[in-house]
Amino acid sequence: MSHRAAGRRSDAEAAAPVRVALLVDTSTGYSTQLIQGVAQYAREHGRWQLLLEPRGSRERWRMPRHWRPDAVIARVMHRSLVRDLQKLAVPVVNVSRSVLPEYACAQVTIDEPKIGAWAAAHLLERGLRNFGYCGLTAQPYYTDRCGPEFRDQLAGRGFACRIFRSFSQGGAARAAPTLAERKRWLRSLPTPAGVFATSIEDAYALNEVCRACRLRVPEDVALLCGEDDALLGTIVDPPLSCIDLDSKRVGYEAAALLDRLLAGAAPPPAPRLISPQRIVARQSTDTVAVDDPDLARAMRFIRAQATGPIDVADVLRVVPLSRRLLEQRFKQVFGRSPAAEIRRVRVERAKELLAATDWSMPRIAAAAGFSQTEVMNQVFRRELKLTPSAYRRNARPGGTPAS
Repeated sequence: MSHRAAGRRSDAEAAAPVRVALLVDTSTGYSTQLIQGVAQYAREHGRWQLLLEPRGSRERWRMPRHWRPDAVIARVMHRSLVRDLQKLAVPVVNVSRSVLPEYACAQVTIDEPKIGAWAAAHLLERGLRNFGYCGLTAQPYYTDRCGPEFRDQLAGRGFACRIFRSFSQGGAARAAPTLAERKRWLRSLPTPAGVFATSIEDAYALNEVCRACRLRVPEDVALLCGEDDALLGTIVDPPLSCIDLDSKRVGYEAAALLDRLLAGAAPPPAPRLISPQRIVARQSTDTVAVDDPDLARAMRFIRAQATGPIDVADVLRVVPLSRRLLEQRFKQVFGRSPAAEIRRVRVERAKELLAATDWSMPRIAAAAGFSQTEVMNQVFRRELKLTPSAYRRNARPGGTPAS
């Protein structure tokens, strides 16, 4: 093995910082969070010197000659970069979704099937019955694993999905879609429709195309993005619902794996898959697309009030239905009971607070609508197979959970 592992460095080299090149773009929220994860690991676990240059997401990377890194974390997407990495003969961790068949290296990336499943569940919860999918349209050497799971989840409920564009596989990237192509596809969807776009660039573009086609978001098209971006996701009107891919953890775990490679460990045979963290629900999917006005009213009430002290009896006060009839209709349309929807909303709020705050467990339980901390614990164990404390630990790469 030709890697210049840490254990094989001279005494003088071992005393110097390990030079780690970050060949990752700096232009998206996903990438900047990933870089922060690498930096966090570097602060916590050793003397690393991180080498980074500002780059756009569409730029092709070439290794700057003066860097001379001991190891690399990179989005390995192009053969030109592969040639540079092969010449270096140092440990490499790939953090892209692409795999070049002629270059085997360690990989840490997101769990795409889980993203697809979450996206389908989120749009189904809105009562939608028509769906569209826009996957990565310009990423080379990429095999889609998100779209098939999204479509399978919908098919399991009896719904079809219209695909915007096939992926480039095993070769160079396809040209970016044109405005006319996007318009034609959106106008072909029966409305109201739920559209899942994998990238923030495509979701942002589709939001603008909806406006050009006079399609209202979310009333005609409920638009969900497969990655969260605090800038692009919130400056549009309406703000985009997104899936938080926990890219900071991707970076942290990539750095941890690189550290093991530097110590002489063999690259693992399979990618390390990182689960998404949560769905950040914003106005672009804030709809209840059902023809039954009583069900729509019940669902809106639950989503607005579930973090307060309500139960199914309170829902029945706002709709003229018996409990049995409400539960029958609710399960038929949304796939769960009103009580289960109340619990789901509370769990999502608790997950958000666990990931974003240092609040105590009793405070989080109260803010999420649980009557007691133990009730929240029981629901988490049953629904997520995790305790709230374990969820918090998982949501914070390398962090120590607050008590």
